[in-house]
Amino acid sequence: MLRVREIVEELKVFERSKVPFEVKVLGIATYIQMSSLGRTARVLSLASSGLHRPLFGTGNV
Repeated sequence: MLRVREIVEELKVFERSKVPFEVKVLGIATYIQMSSLGRTARVLSLASSGLHRPLFGTGNV
């Protein structure tokens, strides 16, 4: 079975994009796992900004 990285390389989806390849693969893998574009965008936004906030709820335990 092909890995996400291999699929992205074979499809040549992001040839002209300036975003690092690893971020693209992470985005696709996250989308597949979470199956929500909005959540995926939020995860990638938080990861790239260095902020660590809870994705769901208030974070209070």
